[in-house]
Amino acid sequence: MKISVILPIIFFPLLCVAENKLSKKETDAEIAAINKILGSTYKKHDVKVPTKLDDALLARRLYLKAAGRIPTHEELSSYLANSSKNKKNQLINQLVESSAFDSQMLNWWADLLRLQTRMRGGNQIGAGQLYVHWVREQINKNVPFDEMAFNLITAEGYPWENGAVGYYLRDAGMPLDNMSNTTQIFLGTQMVCAQCHNHPFDRWTQMEYYQMASYTYGINSSKGGDIQSKIKKHFEKQSKGLSSKDKKKKVQSKEGLALRRSVQEMLRPLRYGATHTNRKLTLPHDYQYDDGKPKSLVSPSPIFDNPISEKGGESKVHMYGEWMTNSENPRFTKVIANRMWKKVFGRGLVEPVDDWRDDTVASIPELLELLEKLMVRVNFDLREFQRILFQVKAFEHAAPDYIPNIETPYYFEAPILERMSAEQIWDSLVALSIPDSDERKQNAKVIDQRLERFKQYQEEIESLNGEKLTKLAKKGAKASKEINDEMEDLQKQLREAQEADDREAVARLRREYGKARNQQRTVFAKLIMGPDFEVKSLYGNSGNTYSKNERWKGFSSQIYRASELQTPAQPGHFLQEFGQSDREIADNANKHASVTQALTLLNGTFYGALFNKESPLMKKLSEAMNPQGKIKVLFLSILNREPTSDELKMCMAELSPAATNLFDVNQKIPKHLSKEKKRTLKKQIEKKLAWEKFNRNREYFAIAWSLINTRQFSFVQ
Repeated sequence: MKISVILPIIFFPLLCVAENKLSKKETDAEIAAINKILGSTYKKHDVKVPTKLDDALLARRLYLKAAGRIPTHEELSSYLANSSKNKKNQLINQLVESSAFDSQMLNWWADLLRLQTRMRGGNQIGAGQLYVHWVREQINKNVPFDEMAFNLITAEGYPWENGAVGYYLRDAGMPLDNMSNTTQIFLGTQMVCAQCHNHPFDRWTQMEYYQMASYTYGINSSKGGDIQSKIKKHFEKQSKGLSSKDKKKKVQSKEGLALRRSVQEMLRPLRYGATHTNRKLTLPHDYQYDDGKPKSLVSPSPIFDNPISEKGGESKVHMYGEWMTNSENPRFTKVIANRMWKKVFGRGLVEPVDDWRDDTVASIPELLELLEKLMVRVNFDLREFQRILFQVKAFEHAAPDYIPNIETPYYFEAPILERMSAEQIWDSLVALSIPDSDERKQNAKVIDQRLERFKQYQEEIESLNGEKLTKLAKKGAKASKEINDEMEDLQKQLREAQEADDREAVARLRREYGKARNQQRTVFAKLIMGPDFEVKSLYGNSGNTYSKNERWKGFSSQIYRASELQTPAQPGHFLQEFGQSDREIADNANKHASVTQALTLLNGTFYGALFNKESPLMKKLSEAMNPQGKIKVLFLSILNREPTSDELKMCMAELSPAATNLFDVNQKIPKHLSKEKKRTLKKQIEKKLAWEKFNRNREYFAIAWSLINTRQFSFVQ
């Protein structure tokens, strides 16, 4: 479909091959089966099949879907120059085994699991970062979806022992909400309404909700109780012989309060994790249905008709996890197969993808059934599953010139036309601005150091008996008294500033309070671990999050692929402006347009980065020796196609005579000079002309920016 270029927006190092990769014969058979079902569906419903995309736009679609960004000029040129009849499949294999594929998969998982680098409340020190790290590792290792889901559902321990516990810490203190999220994510079933009453639009009852939730209700998101018990027993031993009145007086004294605060600070890094307990779930006090009495115990029971098989010695959480991820579960396999189909084709066979009901019918039922079997056949390997879908004939077709209504069945004559996600737009601009952007990663040493520091802290605390812990707590209370007084005073001033709506004072006092808070943490950490302990790696950023590398010297330290940044991005960040999920609910990203987005593209973060003379875009622009060549570079780099003759004329008309001058260093060097003087003069002229050339290229910036501000750039065609 043609979209006008001038319209502004309103709205590889290879990894190991997946173990579950099918043979070529098996793959061809699966693709043929999908093509056959789609072909018969087109005939049955009289669907007009679009024409095929040309090579350039097909490559663009593949890069956006499999790499999460547009191709670079070099990547596209290489693909177009490839004369092999099998070049499309070669590109697919290259992309699905690349680090770029892993990068965009982390964005997909982040939306699904509501990943947050800094979890709600800020008290779960490091848990969010370590959860993201765990998910990243699973993707890099290509862990099958069912295994990953099982590990999340059964997770226990501290975040540095098992990052998967972030799945429960994400809903700390809200075990019933966690169950709602689990069924929505893995079973495509929304039961949240049944938490308070029988579901008004589906068959789920409040009793069924509680029966399902009781499997994981015993998972506690607090830890450190055994350490607190040591201190409590020692305190009781010291208080032996005192009357109840004197004990209470001692506990409530100023010294007693300071001691309790000190204990809390000592144990703060060890407060959060997942512990499997025998805690029982009871019905709410206002339960109103005939199938149970208020506050009565609830026996665990699964939704759907397939029962959970009980095994001797196995916990109910593990039994629940096995039931959830079993390929015979009526929805588990179908839901993830449908999610992957939507990821590739822009729309699910079932929509919405997370609200399946008993009467739900896929737009092409036999295709969903085939995809379900395929998912089992590849052992839930999402990389291999997508590799096959990219080879389906319909994926090569041009997007239809309409957006299908959600109430109307869509028969997938092609992927639908859709706007890029916030991450796709950002990562595409990163690829234009930063060379080898897929390889620019977070500093892995920061995570490794953090994992080691938490482990050291845990081992040290657990090695101490109640007496030593109490002594340390008393020392900490004494050492931090002055800081505590300062923090109390700052809190008082902060409240007064907030009441007076003095924003400048509020910002200043918050900074001062944060500084005092860090001093307090430092006192306790060094008290326990010694003066040489690296406190920052335990409580916060232990230095540069990103590796310093001469390879990217001179490039912005703020521009990395979205998967390498804090998730979600800070309010006001490019990613947030373009609809990145706030990670509060699953799949909460949006692709709605706004005036702010248009302004961001016109005046935002990337202007300096894109037109840095060392950026990939500018280097290719400088290599072109004539205006027509430069314009073609811009079109191939940004829209991934060559300009039409009309577009070329239009762009040429925008250039001044100075911008169309050719450059020839040799013309400016007198012939009578010696070879040595010629070389010296040539270097001087080259340096001067490089800047002159860069300045003349500025006229092409307007063309580049116009192309970036078109719908054609921001849509996956």
